[in-house]
Amino acid sequence: MPKTPTQLSDLAARKAKSKDIVYTLPSGRGLFLLVQPTGIKQWMVRFQTPEGKRGNRVIGVYPDMGIADAHKAADELRQRVRMGEPPEGMYDRRRAEMASKSKEEAEVERLAEEARKHSFTVISDAWLDDRKSGWAPATYDKSVFIVQKRLQPLLGRADMRTLASKDVVPVLVDLATASPSIAVKARQCLNGIVDYCIVRGIRGDDQLLRLQRALPRHRGSHIPAVTKIQGVGPLIRAIQGYEGRVVRGGLLLAAYTACRPGVVASARWAEMDLERAEWCIPAVKMKTRIEHVVSLPKQAMEMLNEMRQYGGGEYVFPGVGKRGNPHLHRDALSKALRDMGFQGQHATHGFRAMLRTVARERLKIDIDVLEAQLAHAKADEIQAAYDRARFEDERRVVMQVWADFLHEQAESAKVLQMKRA
Repeated sequence: MPKTPTQLSDLAARKAKSKDIVYTLPSGRGLFLLVQPTGIKQWMVRFQTPEGKRGNRVIGVYPDMGIADAHKAADELRQRVRMGEPPEGMYDRRRAEMASKSKEEAEVERLAEEARKHSFTVISDAWLDDRKSGWAPATYDKSVFIVQKRLQPLLGRADMRTLASKDVVPVLVDLATASPSIAVKARQCLNGIVDYCIVRGIRGDDQLLRLQRALPRHRGSHIPAVTKIQGVGPLIRAIQGYEGRVVRGGLLLAAYTACRPGVVASARWAEMDLERAEWCIPAVKMKTRIEHVVSLPKQAMEMLNEMRQYGGGEYVFPGVGKRGNPHLHRDALSKALRDMGFQGQHATHGFRAMLRTVARERLKIDIDVLEAQLAHAKADEIQAAYDRARFEDERRVVMQVWADFLHEQAESAKVLQMKRA
């Protein structure tokens, strides 16, 4: 006897990829997931009438209709067939509904559905899903924020088949007024969404948006960072005195290692080799998509041992506040620096500039070693292909020197503060 197919899992249904031809995945009891070349997935049930006539009907669309509901609908359809009633599928119902409406009403509904399918919200969500696998998690999260929180509320109903530059420019200008950097990222997202539409035939090849000069000119600025030795001590001293243990630990790790804020905030215990005093950051978290090993100075190890006693979960820095995040959000690090009075003077990302500048000028550390610690991409393709030096031994010494330097500056700031008092 042929083996009865087991019920299809939700994971298998979600992972089913479109092919050049229509194909089906069995889910048992005559139910199949029908996967179209367009990527649309439908539930199809096969049946046999009491007279022996075989047939099939599409009863719903996945994931709008889940697996359990699809099996229930399939059982009901086969039951009606056994009772001699005509099988009624999704398209049968639609035809019946359409027949009861006037042609004008049907056309209005058809156009409305077409507009919804091609709306900015639907298309931009599809673009995000398409790009997710090729982006670092932090890049994806930022793009989701820009698209869903800044662009969709203003452009959500816009039809991507006809969206024009004049529809978009006022939105970008308003964003630039509040945050120039957000506006620049929003423009990048818009261009990416339009390219996505062109490749898929939603827009013509000549339907590009002209946004290059859409944003008001403003004087470019670097991420704020303390790069003068006089400011290092007060900064580290303030962080050491910050009350929140989790946020304090995150800021100190950022200062000791000069890793990117998102990488620090999402650090896992599984990445930490406390015996070797190393932090192995997986490639998926790195902007360069290359695994990065960071030497941990003794000050960082002391902080990590304290965090181990405090938490003990998956993440080094567990989530705080009301957001419900599994780990510390990088915005919490920025907020803490602002609350300590460093707004416009130093951002979490600024620890990278501080290491690059102060360690070079004051500690005379070799520039190649600093670049390796910062995990910057090589200048060109040839250098990236042949120069793979990581300077791990040198960086181990350098990062301990750097941590000692930070603490010396903090102690000097403490003594100076006491003398002034």
